[in-house]
Amino acid sequence: MLLPLLMNRLALALCFVSLTAQAQPPQDAGTSDAPAAVTAPPPSPDAASSTASATDTPPEDTAGSEDSDYPTCPEGFNEEAGDLADSTVLGAMQVEVAGQGLTPTSLELRGLQRLTDPQVRKLVGAPPADASRALTGSEVQPLLHRLARTGLFARVEPRVRVSEQGPAVLEVTLEENPTLTAVEFTGLQDLRPDDLWDALLELPSRFPDDDDTQEQVATLRIHKRHGTLRVVSPCPAPRPPRPWLARREDGTFRPGIMLGGLDAALERILKTLREDEGYLLATVSATLSPEGRLVVTVDEGRLEAVEVRGVDEAIAARVREALSLEPGDVFLRSDARRAVERMESRLPFLRAEDRDDSREERTTVRIVEEREADGTRRYSTREEAARKSRRHERVEFEVGWHRLFHDGDDAHSEGLTLEGKRLIVHVRPRPPDLDVDLLPVHTQVTGFAPGLSANLRIWDSKDRVHTTLDGAFFIPLRLGGQQLPGDPEGTSSQRRVNLLGGAKVQLPALGIEELGAQVHDFIDTLDRWRLGDFDSYFYSFLINRPDRDYFRRQGFMAFATWRWQRSWLAGVEVRGDTVSSLQSFTPPLSLFRSDDPPFPNAPVNEGRFRSAVVRLEYSGAAERGTRVGSLFRTPETSLFERHEGWKREPTLRGFVTLEVGEGPGADGADARFWKLVGDVAMDLPVNWHTGLSLRLRAATGHDLPLQKQEALGGWSALRGFGFKEFRGGDSSVLASAEYRWHGLGIFADLGSVHAASAWSNAQLGLGGSFHFGDDVRFEAAWRIDDKARLTPEARLLFNRTF
Repeated sequence: MLLPLLMNRLALALCFVSLTAQAQPPQDAGTSDAPAAVTAPPPSPDAASSTASATDTPPEDTAGSEDSDYPTCPEGFNEEAGDLADSTVLGAMQVEVAGQGLTPTSLELRGLQRLTDPQVRKLVGAPPADASRALTGSEVQPLLHRLARTGLFARVEPRVRVSEQGPAVLEVTLEENPTLTAVEFTGLQDLRPDDLWDALLELPSRFPDDDDTQEQVATLRIHKRHGTLRVVSPCPAPRPPRPWLARREDGTFRPGIMLGGLDAALERILKTLREDEGYLLATVSATLSPEGRLVVTVDEGRLEAVEVRGVDEAIAARVREALSLEPGDVFLRSDARRAVERMESRLPFLRAEDRDDSREERTTVRIVEEREADGTRRYSTREEAARKSRRHERVEFEVGWHRLFHDGDDAHSEGLTLEGKRLIVHVRPRPPDLDVDLLPVHTQVTGFAPGLSANLRIWDSKDRVHTTLDGAFFIPLRLGGQQLPGDPEGTSSQRRVNLLGGAKVQLPALGIEELGAQVHDFIDTLDRWRLGDFDSYFYSFLINRPDRDYFRRQGFMAFATWRWQRSWLAGVEVRGDTVSSLQSFTPPLSLFRSDDPPFPNAPVNEGRFRSAVVRLEYSGAAERGTRVGSLFRTPETSLFERHEGWKREPTLRGFVTLEVGEGPGADGADARFWKLVGDVAMDLPVNWHTGLSLRLRAATGHDLPLQKQEALGGWSALRGFGFKEFRGGDSSVLASAEYRWHGLGIFADLGSVHAASAWSNAQLGLGGSFHFGDDVRFEAAWRIDDKARLTPEARLLFNRTF
């Protein structure tokens, strides 16, 4: 039977303004940060005059709204952080017929399966189905918003049904999110299911409790000139009760409705795998049976190929070898960082290139649902073409590879991008490196002598010849009236500018790490093995205790170093120097103890010295690109830089040097001398920041000049005893042991010096330390002999010398 003309017009209008909301998209509505309204498409010009907001309540409805008998809540009660957004589920309701607003007066819920009509009405604060009072326009829209925000429904489809005689009815068709009865994870290798449960069953932090007293809302309403106060019914529960939902309690899965939808949960798992766990190629698929059994299959992701761009094929092959990333490997973000570090260490003439265009490449990844005729649902990961637009970033799970590689401030994965499951490595020749460092020199023979050191390294993109130019200077300043009493010429001489300069080349094809020469005129020391540069300068300024002897060197040095394996090197040096003694300035320029006598500086045999030094070194922690050599090289110290990761793995390092030379002896005539030095250290970590460090140093020689004679006592050279308390020997032995528990440590030093054809008694020093990091530590040491005191020798040290 055809409806009257008026009803046909109503039906036509409702077709244009149907309150149908689109199916909830894969993104979890509960995780949106800023919900944005989704508005129905604008009507055509012909229909524009027949649409208006149904929330524009006619004046006559206002009083009725205020006198509602079912629960009402303050505006925005449900809009706190973490609430489920409804904009992707619910469209705005707009109904107008013949220029007059049409408002439904009752609510019907359809499509419920596991939930009941009264449960849903109570949750959102809707009137009972048999309520006598009709809805008003100002009440309809909040109810629909609350329904959409529960996270229980995949679709909320409101429609207005109008009969010829009866009132308009708001009919809401609800499609519940899937109900899970069992969950199983498959395909995991490195990960465990426990790592993914939280992502799958992400629940709000707060749930309603039936036993809790519900909040009462007091509302003051003014009618004309009289005020009335009444207490309205409690607000509806802002969260679904926990027993309704799929959840995990005490390690056991509890069946229930999948809050927010299954596709959103699978996308959370994918995000956890890729962004949190670092499995950048991971994919997720799942099958949900009609009975509610969910099987989630995780593929942690394997590389299909590694491609190097920016260099020729010969260098690219070396880059792939250095990266050590093979097709078929499970690919992790941490692997990418370590691979780049390893490549730049082994091939220092190359650097990873952070391409601007790779920053814009974005891969959109989403979970796609397919439903079969028998009710089975299948979910799979779909990666779409790269896109630059971020318009739909809120409702899409987008993965930018550049962002994934760059976690926080870590920039070690620059230059790596992914195309599908192919890793693209962008490298380019490294430009010249210029390093400039401050030299805050402060000694007893210079006072404050600031300066600079500079190192310029020019790289060859073909890895044939790499050139290094380095130099340094420091200038003793006239501060505090320091001078050599009665010796103005000596004072002026010791304040001369100190200069060093050199050049060297590296020939990787021949295994030659250094081939170069240096000229110098500066104040030098052979005590760098005892105390680091900064520590000596710091305590010289602070308490007038530099714990080093100094002399002046003028001359040249030529050297060659051969590195035939990663951890081994051999070298030879030829030295020609004129050496002169220095005296300590008076008064001492120090913050404390400035009234004490100047720290004594030992004299040297003065004159022209010529010598040759051969060395053999080993460092198990050295990488291929570890820098070798220094402007301030001595036969008593290693050419390898100290490896920063000493605590992470067992390492052995050591060197042996033999110097043979000729120079002024004790009687002033030229004499031949030789000196052999061996220094071996081993680190044995137990776990992170806990382990044992051992050291053995031995030296011997014949007819040694004063500056090369052996002495023990002081920091790192028999701690707890005075600086060079046992000196003047031609041989010495020193053994040290340290054990560290995270920030705390204990140590023992044992040493003896051979002088005047006899060995001194073995001297023992014991102490403890507190560590503020790998190098910075506070040490206190006691000597164990007949001069032992209760008060220890103590230092805050910033450098490690072994």
